[in-house]
Amino acid sequence: MAKKESSITPTRQGWLWKWQEPESTLSIIPKSKTKKLAAQAKLANIDAEKAIARAYKIEITRAKAIGEAMFKSGKALRYSFLSSGRQILLRTKVLFRQVEPRIKEKRSR
Repeated sequence: MAKKESSITPTRQGWLWKWQEPESTLSIIPKSKTKKLAAQAKLANIDAEKAIARAYKIEITRAKAIGEAMFKSGKALRYSFLSSGRQILLRTKVLFRQVEPRIKEKRSR
């Protein structure tokens, strides 16, 4: 038999981030409230450290991707400049080849 949900809105499963690590629940619950809170604080700190480590790894990956994109963009720009510079050079050579005989012709007159 299928389990009925009591809530009106559907619950979402599969969050992007884990809000609580599986090992952050107390396996042995101390009787003293102070010890219980201290143990929960310790586990919460461990959760926070793991979340920070995940964020750090994500940021490093993002920075590497941005750096790679900037490098490749600069490389493309360099090749564009080299290509256009070469085109200008070749066109000026062709122009000089066309103009040079005319100049020699005028000088010989």
